[in-house]
Amino acid sequence: MKMRKKVLQFVSLIFVSALIVGCATLAQKARETTGVPVTGGVKSIVIQGPSRVKVGETVTLKAIGYDAKQARIKIPGIVKPNWSVDDPKVGKLDKTKGASVKFTGLTPGVCYIKAVQGEAKAETAIEVK
Repeated sequence: MKMRKKVLQFVSLIFVSALIVGCATLAQKARETTGVPVTGGVKSIVIQGPSRVKVGETVTLKAIGYDAKQARIKIPGIVKPNWSVDDPKVGKLDKTKGASVKFTGLTPGVCYIKAVQGEAKAETAIEVK
């Protein structure tokens, strides 16, 4: 009888441990999917994309947003900066607002692309060859 009780306690302990690990795994997956809570809105932006393109080539530029705690914002629809290009003769953007834009090189030269959302600003240079 004592052995049966110990086995039952052991099995119960294993079950509870598995339950805790399973819940922790689900919570982590949920955070990866929805992102962390946004603290203070979009506080900084980084532009992701190439720094060189060929004339006629189209590339995608993406804005990565961070909150006040410098945590990456993963929630869709939160990071939507306004985009601009300083020299429209060198390159053009397909749109001026959104999480990503397409840039097309038009003539050789260097132009600067800006992404601005509230106080968050980022700028990158693209050389068109």
